[in-house]
Amino acid sequence: MDKITLSKMEFEGHTGCFDFEKKDGQKFIVSLDLFVDRIRGCYTDDLADTVDYSNIYEVTKETVTGDDGNLIERLAQKIADAVHEADKRILKVRVKVSKPEAPVKGIFETMEVTIERNRKEFVIVSLGSNMGDREANILAAEKALQAIDGNEGFKFASIYETEPVGLEDQPYFLNTCVGFYTDIDPFELLDKIHVIENDLLRTREVHWGPRTIDIDIIFYGDRVIMKPELTIPHPRWNVRSFVTVPLREIKDVDIDHPDDKEVSLYRKR
Repeated sequence: MDKITLSKMEFEGHTGCFDFEKKDGQKFIVSLDLFVDRIRGCYTDDLADTVDYSNIYEVTKETVTGDDGNLIERLAQKIADAVHEADKRILKVRVKVSKPEAPVKGIFETMEVTIERNRKEFVIVSLGSNMGDREANILAAEKALQAIDGNEGFKFASIYETEPVGLEDQPYFLNTCVGFYTDIDPFELLDKIHVIENDLLRTREVHWGPRTIDIDIIFYGDRVIMKPELTIPHPRWNVRSFVTVPLREIKDVDIDHPDDKEVSLYRKR
């Protein structure tokens, strides 16, 4: 990714735990690293094809000068959120907030915090189970996804009973789709999903065989990823009715349902 840096911007702010900090204010120094997939302005030389630095400066200034919270950690998060809102092309932002006049006894140059935040993307995952208490397995996996820091704004499709694909001599599945917003990197999210599957005793002894829980990332925003360990959008999602039927409840997809396997409503949500 390409990076744009706005370094050591100085503002007067009122973030602090003490009353005199909120009343009198003090100096804050903010540096931003803005990560963009590819800056088109490198090729077009057009101002519209790059990040508007002036706007980002003003957004940062407004956030710092308008904050009256306690922690610079929270201030850094508010800056990251404001930057992502200001320009949708920014995929990740690194925010450094320095407080050189912090009320701390001792000799120091500054107190500072640095955070990195990815843009929140709408992710859709498919869940399936055909071993044990199938519905309990799905609900436990959903609860585990909700417990991950950085995931929010959940949408749940109904649960469907579906005919197995591939290896047909096995119990019917329960399947659903779940959508949520996250700023977790796609590969890190995949690792967390594998932990959930392992915690629910998923086994991978037979390809397309029975499993306690199966969680697949179908979409991650508009991202296209083609790696051996992760392909997004998920391959064959559009030819699997156990994905497309519940998917339609949380995302508009302009395709016909494939007529490959039997799918029937198990529980509406």
